[in-house]
Order: sequence, then structure tokens, then C-alpha cells
Amino acid sequence: MYIEIYLYPVPEENKEQFLKINLEAERIYKEYGAIESETFTAASIQPEYGCSGMVSAVELRESEVLMLEINRYHNKVHHSQVLERVDNDELIEKLYYQMTKVIDVSRTVRGEFGLP
Repeated sequence: MYIEIYLYPVPEENKEQFLKINLEAERIYKEYGAIESETFTAASIQPEYGCSGMVSAVELRESEVLMLEINRYHNKVHHSQVLERVDNDELIEKLYYQMTKVIDVSRTVRGEFGLP
């Protein structure tokens, strides 16, 4: 299993538009072979159980909510194959442009993780 995650700081007033754009992007990722692509709204990001909270991973400004996107793939090779197709899709370019109007993409935190 191989996953790609994104942490998005989203202005509350843009949350519905953000979700609409991400839902369409999720459809494209799945169309090109991603096992799963889902977006979640933060429920608890404060420190707990002796751990730092996710609130320390992304600086949230007033009236922002933290969103998490998880994309799943079979392995790193599968991830690369899917992303090559996704990156060549004209609609994904349009969705990215729309997203830049809804959130500050430079504040998004991204990572990839594979099984040990």
C-alpha cells in the first residue's frame, strides 16, 4: 500500500467550493486508477495523549478549517502511473487553477508514505 496525503488550510467561507473542486479531482484520480481518494474535515487537531496536535503541522489562520485528503495506491510504481495520467488530464489543470482561487496552495502540506 502507498498513500499520498495533503493537509489543506481552508477558509471557512471557501469550504464548500473547496469540497466541490476536490470531489471532481477525486473522481479523476479514481478514473485513472487510484484505489481511493477521500477528503476529510478535521474533527480534533489539538494535542492529546502526550502527542503534538496536527494544529502544529499547519498554521491555521482565523476562520480556517483543516482538511485532509488521502489518496491510496497499490505501491509507488502504481502511484507514478496514476499521477502521470492525472497530470496529463486537461480538467485537472482547470481544477488546480480553481483551487488556487479558493486556498493558498503554498500553505498546503503534502507527503507520500509506503509500507515498511
